[in-house]
Amino acid sequence: MKKRPQKAKFLNVLLPVLAVSVLLASASFFKANASAEVSPSDASESASAAEVKSITVVHEAPDLLLSNQTVSRPKVSTKFKRFLSSASYSGSYKSELNANEKKLFEGLYDTFVVKRSSYTQKVSVSLNPPMTFDVVYSDADNDAADDRDLTDIDDAVLSAAAAFFYDCPEAFWIRAFNYAIQINFTSGSSTATVDQIDFEFTRDAYPNAYNDLAAYDAGLTSAVSSIKQSRKNESIYETLKAIHDYICVNASYDYSAISVSTYTYGYAYTAAPLFTGKGTFVCEGYSKAFKILSGKFGIDCALVSGTGMTSDSSGGAHMWNYVKIGNKWYGVDSTWDDGSSKILYNYFLVGSTTWVRSNKTFAQDHINDGQVMSTQMKQPLVYPPLSESAYDHYIVDTDPKINLVTLGASIRVSEPYGIRFGIQIKRDDGLRSVHYIPEFGTLIIASGTLGDNELTINTPSVRKIKADNIYSQDETQYTYTGVLINIPTSFFGTNVKGRGYLIYIDDNTGEEHIIYSETVERSFYGVAQAAYDSYSAIQNPDESQLAVIKKLKGFLNIQ
Repeated sequence: MKKRPQKAKFLNVLLPVLAVSVLLASASFFKANASAEVSPSDASESASAAEVKSITVVHEAPDLLLSNQTVSRPKVSTKFKRFLSSASYSGSYKSELNANEKKLFEGLYDTFVVKRSSYTQKVSVSLNPPMTFDVVYSDADNDAADDRDLTDIDDAVLSAAAAFFYDCPEAFWIRAFNYAIQINFTSGSSTATVDQIDFEFTRDAYPNAYNDLAAYDAGLTSAVSSIKQSRKNESIYETLKAIHDYICVNASYDYSAISVSTYTYGYAYTAAPLFTGKGTFVCEGYSKAFKILSGKFGIDCALVSGTGMTSDSSGGAHMWNYVKIGNKWYGVDSTWDDGSSKILYNYFLVGSTTWVRSNKTFAQDHINDGQVMSTQMKQPLVYPPLSESAYDHYIVDTDPKINLVTLGASIRVSEPYGIRFGIQIKRDDGLRSVHYIPEFGTLIIASGTLGDNELTINTPSVRKIKADNIYSQDETQYTYTGVLINIPTSFFGTNVKGRGYLIYIDDNTGEEHIIYSETVERSFYGVAQAAYDSYSAIQNPDESQLAVIKKLKGFLNIQ
């Protein structure tokens, strides 16, 4: 057993770089709070018998805020500034914790997320099996322990608390806390055990934060309703875009909060202002609001912290989000997309190699350096794996299960003149296997504008005509024609390309898939000629058919 001179040992545990709920500080002397019990033995033998000791060590968390977003992040060992791998992330930071750490997490979760208790609620968590650590003695009899190594216990609390605050920003009213470690050991033994840890929060995240809970709930309900109404369909893409836009429209950046670190500005580091209308916030508030709203729609979303490069050579502490669509994660920074006069999409569903500036990719612009806290955690939280490429809004089905057919083209012979491209959708098993089709229709564009490029829904200047009204249907198929109208007579000889499209949402991934039919090229005069040939072959045409033939002759200059 080790012996060393009596001294105080301090654990230099600092604050989370971004979380308002900063964690953990120095520890007191090991024997300062010790109280001994005589083990079950004869009183005359108690002087020589080993004593069972029980002590409580209290750690106090400092209460500091990130005061300035424009300065560099605190420097710590490069071991904790590395780009973290993604092997351990599985849906939440909680998933990265060991069994005892998860118990600590669940104790916080049950108290503040499930029960929604006030910050004054003490949280006691039992550890089974208990955690063990080495005991250091300073006297010859090995019965006065005045120093110890609680690194594993502190790491467990650090990891559990960090995971909780990053996974559960909806518990916006809690902030700094103390935690008490109950330690049991037997005099002379080389190890001790910890079987209980108590969390005690010292104050609200900002003055009277807990009293804002009702307003927060009402505002959150209103936000969810607004997002549902504003999105075009129920796909993950449209939902995330609606969340992104809602935050950018309704949020304001709090420049005061980054210049002065005070208790007054604590709200700026929570999502509460967006839902309570009480003030503004910084990047943490934007990111936490995005995670909370994503969760309301069942979308996986993670808080990510690191350095945001505000120029080519410098940056400051920053927080943003990763969101999951299908099997991939994409970056979102609603803070930097909140433009002064309009909503930007430079940082919406981007990948690590997406160019967000003329000379920087997203990974170079947003450096997730692993500094969840500015203290050396035994096992830093691991971020989700970011996709290299940005999210492609529509996934093109090259082997579609839905039978979509281009019928060809027809023309409108009365003013406003127009050209139509028709499509049919077969009512077969392929169509029945898809539960949600948000839209379908036709795409039309002048051939010269398209050139040799493929006609798609993302083609610049394409006319997308949604099939809001079905032309006809029966037991076997739906038929729809989309018409490009107001064609001047000078345009009648211009070739126009058209094809059908259909969008459906994958039930398993929430991704939007798009199906295209074949492309057809026609001109107004060309279709008129084909129609004239067809109508002219009719034996004994009726009055309406004769009227059409007369119209077609006029277009084609036929005497």
